[in-house]
Amino acid sequence: MESTLAVIQVALAELAPEGVISTAALVGAHDAELSETERRWVDGWGPHRRAEFATGRWCARHAMAQLGLSTGDLLADDEGLPQWPRGLAGCISHSRGLAAAIVARAEPALLLGLDLEKTNRLSAGAIQKVVHPLEQNFVAGDQVRASLLFSLKEAFYKAQFPRWRTPGNFHDMALTLDLTRGEARILQLDARFASDLLRLRFRFRLVDDYVVSLCWL
Repeated sequence: MESTLAVIQVALAELAPEGVISTAALVGAHDAELSETERRWVDGWGPHRRAEFATGRWCARHAMAQLGLSTGDLLADDEGLPQWPRGLAGCISHSRGLAAAIVARAEPALLLGLDLEKTNRLSAGAIQKVVHPLEQNFVAGDQVRASLLFSLKEAFYKAQFPRWRTPGNFHDMALTLDLTRGEARILQLDARFASDLLRLRFRFRLVDDYVVSLCWL
């Protein structure tokens, strides 16, 4: 797992646009670094969920420190979104033993989305829920390709939701992927979403049996 983490850390740094700082860590490595208020916040959670929360917050703080920023408590709002300090954009993700965060000053990155996913978890039924009809030929039942779409769409929702609070599902958008360049773009987007989102940029990379996805505007 540590070798996978090292490669993911490199991938994050290479995928992120200029001005965006990233950090990744093994879940459980930084449980002791929660503030007292954060500890009360997660009181009653299961051990694994607490560990994911703690590691994600550590990643966020570590990335913020590289921008010369510090924060005390980093709690969540009623929708579960981290309450970032004013003037900061960020996103936290975790999946099966790994956690990561990206942060940037609100300019130039006003919207940021990050997602970590395993590429071997989607069932045939889940693939049908994830894949838009316009993406069917690209996926053709392939679990890894479906997982790429799943992760990119998760990154999209994480990027847009803090600003517009627009809920959605995987069939609200269709993407086209360039597997060689590790880039994607939106082919079709439901009219409920702001048209500005069509300008979002997407990058992704496969690392062992994980995919790392970023999007930003």
